[in-house]
Amino acid sequence: MMGKAAMTEQSVQDPYLVRRGDTLGMIAKRCGKSVQDLRALNKLSNPNLLEVGQTLYLSKETAFGVSVLFLDALRHPIENLRYKIKFDGQTSAGQTSANGAAKRVTTKDAKSRVEVSVQDLQGEWINVCRTASDYGHKLITLVSGALVFNGLTQPHPQDAPGKPGSDGRKKGEGKGGPDKNNPNVNTKKTKGKNGQAIIQVGIEIPQGLITLFDSYKDARISEKQWEDAAESLSCEVAVLKAIADVETKGASFWRLNAVDGKQVPSILFERHWFKRLTKGAYDKTHPDISGPAYTSSKEAAAADRYGSHSTSYLRLINAYRLDPEAALASCSWGKFQIMGGEFKNCGQPSASDMVTIMCGGEAGQIRLLAGFIRHKANGKLWSAVQGKDWANIALYYNGGGYKKNAYDTKMHAAYEKFASQKT
Repeated sequence: MMGKAAMTEQSVQDPYLVRRGDTLGMIAKRCGKSVQDLRALNKLSNPNLLEVGQTLYLSKETAFGVSVLFLDALRHPIENLRYKIKFDGQTSAGQTSANGAAKRVTTKDAKSRVEVSVQDLQGEWINVCRTASDYGHKLITLVSGALVFNGLTQPHPQDAPGKPGSDGRKKGEGKGGPDKNNPNVNTKKTKGKNGQAIIQVGIEIPQGLITLFDSYKDARISEKQWEDAAESLSCEVAVLKAIADVETKGASFWRLNAVDGKQVPSILFERHWFKRLTKGAYDKTHPDISGPAYTSSKEAAAADRYGSHSTSYLRLINAYRLDPEAALASCSWGKFQIMGGEFKNCGQPSASDMVTIMCGGEAGQIRLLAGFIRHKANGKLWSAVQGKDWANIALYYNGGGYKKNAYDTKMHAAYEKFASQKT
């Protein structure tokens, strides 16, 4: 039974990503729907024009579902908060559950308007967000300490009408807000006296992360270390420098907090990695750090975007409280932005062992890079680096979506810059 369920889930996961060779009739048959149902759900004017990677919704719940989650400033659920959700002339009212969730609703279509209100301490109802249902199961996350609206949607079908709604940020008093033991989160990006990037994170940092950050030694990569790494890989130094330049513009460390702050590696937290590594265990309770991949689109809501350096560290801190090893594996680290989940390719027994070296300084980071290049994709990245095959370097380093960000052309241009410099 389990094998059959897994196979069914794999073939008709809802929402479904169109694969090569798929037709709407084939998909409809596999999911037990009619072609007409799928056309109506996804507003498909021509059912014969499907594109590989296109998102199709197979039910009203995934196409027009809306969930609302109420969290405090440290992303802890707010329980027993009275709420009202108005949509399509209906009202769903109640109190939030132990995980801070309201009862899920399903709107009539993508154009439906959704309003969420909460009851304050004086018994007054305050509207905290207005938004369109839009396509994809929308998760509205309301974060207290003043409730802040962040709309979070799954990707649209490519030919679906309508644009994502604005995040419609409104503030109102929420019940069960942070107390002195649960302060508001304050994050900002600023500059130190010498112009170095500073991440200001106003929450308590887990001791395990502090221990990792204590590993820092101001060990920059010397020219000889660049040459040694290149020699060990039988490649040009300029290729390795080009990778660093494109990944982080050479910025390998930031300072955490302005006063006596620790030096911490550059990171980028990847929500979809944390979801995969924790098997979706925190999708409902912590959707801001466990869910679909973030986007760089300015049209997306803040909770759905990559955000600033401090945003990545805040996400890491919250994920680390839930599952330390998965959290470390879900970030790309340091000067070369290697995922913690690539620890085996870097020759390390665990993500925490790899991150300890990452936190120690640049000299350790370039040693990890050499191992990563040598072993990634069974040596295919190494061959691409040796041959200056920019498309395959970008493919094996950044994944199949590299063309969208032109990683291959950027690396080539960076290589030309470094190769032309006199050493």
